[in-house]
Amino acid sequence: MTLKFIHSLTFVLLLPFGVPLSSAFAQENLLQNGSFDQWESGKPTAWSIWTKGQEITQSTGSAADEKSLQVTLKKAYGKKSGEIIQRIPVKPDTRYRLSGWIKGDNTGILQIKRLQAGKELSRTSSKGNKGTEWTEVSHIVGSGSADQLMVVLRWNQEESSLDKQVAFANLSLTEIGEPTHQGEEVHPQAVATYNSLGLYWKPTGGTAKKEVSVHYRQAGEAEWKEAMPLWFDEMEHDGGMESHSHEYRGSIVMLNAGTPYEVKLKLEDGPERIFTTRTRSDDFKIARTVTLPKSVSETFVIDQGGSEEDGYVLYEAGPDTLWDAANQFKTQVEIQASYVILRGLKLTGAKNHGIVLKDVSDVVIEHCDISGWGETRDNGQAYNLNAAIYAHADELKRITLQHNDLHHPRSDSNSWNQQRPGTKSRHPEGPQAIVFFGGKGEHVIRFNRIYSDLDHMYNDAMGEYHNFGYSGFPVNDTDIHDNYISHCWDDTIEAEGADMNVRIYNNYITETYGAIGAAAPSLGPLYIFRNVYAVSIKHNGTKPNDYRGHYLVKIGNKNPKWTNGRMYIFHNTTLQPPPFPGFTDASSGAQAGLVFTDKRNTQKNIMSRNNVLDMRKDSDWAIRDLQFSASNDYDYDLYDGRTIMREDAESHGIIDGPRYQRREDGLLELVPGSAGHDAGQRLPNFNDDFAGEAPDMGAVETAGKTLKPHLWPEFPQFLGEEVE
Repeated sequence: MTLKFIHSLTFVLLLPFGVPLSSAFAQENLLQNGSFDQWESGKPTAWSIWTKGQEITQSTGSAADEKSLQVTLKKAYGKKSGEIIQRIPVKPDTRYRLSGWIKGDNTGILQIKRLQAGKELSRTSSKGNKGTEWTEVSHIVGSGSADQLMVVLRWNQEESSLDKQVAFANLSLTEIGEPTHQGEEVHPQAVATYNSLGLYWKPTGGTAKKEVSVHYRQAGEAEWKEAMPLWFDEMEHDGGMESHSHEYRGSIVMLNAGTPYEVKLKLEDGPERIFTTRTRSDDFKIARTVTLPKSVSETFVIDQGGSEEDGYVLYEAGPDTLWDAANQFKTQVEIQASYVILRGLKLTGAKNHGIVLKDVSDVVIEHCDISGWGETRDNGQAYNLNAAIYAHADELKRITLQHNDLHHPRSDSNSWNQQRPGTKSRHPEGPQAIVFFGGKGEHVIRFNRIYSDLDHMYNDAMGEYHNFGYSGFPVNDTDIHDNYISHCWDDTIEAEGADMNVRIYNNYITETYGAIGAAAPSLGPLYIFRNVYAVSIKHNGTKPNDYRGHYLVKIGNKNPKWTNGRMYIFHNTTLQPPPFPGFTDASSGAQAGLVFTDKRNTQKNIMSRNNVLDMRKDSDWAIRDLQFSASNDYDYDLYDGRTIMREDAESHGIIDGPRYQRREDGLLELVPGSAGHDAGQRLPNFNDDFAGEAPDMGAVETAGKTLKPHLWPEFPQFLGEEVE
């Protein structure tokens, strides 16, 4: 195994509240012989040496009166690192700190593996030593569902390290208490989109055991409305995200645009804060209008914009305006100015990207039609992440994409059944409709149609590839709603990375392998609610494997540092459309619901409620949490596939298939009295307008208001639909 230095969880030189690291040893050290002063038969007691052939001796420690374990490399094992281990029984859902010292002209690290019933759940590693002087390292890990932690001393065993040494000293594994914010209060903040508010607050004494209740009302109204409580982030973040450590976060949704609101936050047994904010207005003030030319012969650069005071500069296309790049220039439109609206433009034939956004904010792209973009290599493989609308800009902020048709790229992604030329990988690579690398978030992507055909497929419809970290797509405070999305060989919406107050809702997804990639939110909360998933397909061939379906939500990553963010999954529906012609399955919908896609993946802090997880077959996974995660709360879901999750999950869930009746608007609602009807849980602010005794499970409330946007399709017959 290659020795990797993974910055996997928080590494600090101080305990959370300013206590020097050395004082950790005043607590009970759960490691036996962490000081290495006890040896028997030439070996350190309580430790197991898994690597043979090296010279392992007792040496001087980090202080004159202390000892260390020293390894001199006498045998090379290539990329397989050396290991000395100790197993320690631990409590579930408890935080532990591994601390110690390392030095040497060889490289060493400390590693922790989480074990349950002897099987490894995950592993994370500390930083390595910085040379021949002693380096102090500290590593925090949460046990989750593990019943043991394995502490591993690891070192490099490549031939270049022969006769080099690494030493470990003064090791300690201690239980640490509940994280809390002990500094001065950071007052509440609200970040607005048109219909949502993202909330942030750090009251003194905040902790996961103390709830922050949320109420709101439109300014001038007397009655307060209840929203979901804020979630407390107990992690100690690094990498520029330190300000979000020990912070309460959450969202209020389904608000009116351009409207002032009062928000009331109350910490349990603590202070109450009331403040006024407002949602963003989508009644855009126009400073001036520019009529676009009928045609262009090169990239059209927009470098003149408006301002917050004066309003937007509107760049508007006249009737029948079509710009065809004919594969002659890489980008058709480049937007370099802020406070710009681009409206009604039809683009086709860009070599790479239709529209490129630079470091801009407050840009609206609406009622545009973009097709025919994307470059293909000589070997037939499409270039990855060529997009209809593209940005790679650190300062990108408040971009609105609405009422656009993004369709039929020129290039074509490979599917999971096609190996990419010159590689061993089958992971899809190819065009996307929307790519935003980095940026500041606060975007709104709504009322768009993203579609194609089976010969011009997307990789993902929207996203980027920094999925595991504090950036990713769409970063923070973003709404992605009421879109029709189809024809992807991977995920339609890949919302992975920070995902801080990101809300994905009311989208109709079809003809894709996976629906929503959420692997994984590192900060959160990420909200996924009232989305509908129809046809799921792996490839456009006619073999049985080509017709395989996959997940509604993809969950988890192998590095636990990136999988602690909160995720809410509410009121989503997987439909089961008619079968593929000539295929034996009775339907063509999802073959997985909420799934960890790898047994080594972790993800904490999931809450699922009121979903309809209708699978093709009873043998398909409706919920697949291979970690039996104690912090993941699945309940009140209607499902008919297999599940693997913690034992007390879904105590109010219903194991059955849905039965539908068709409404006048074409939506499918549950038949009154059938499984899932009036059987959900009330979720303040998310299903307040339910009809009947309780909310229905699934995306559509029986006898509720019309939710279907005009761009959703006319629905075919579905499995479970009542037919007269």
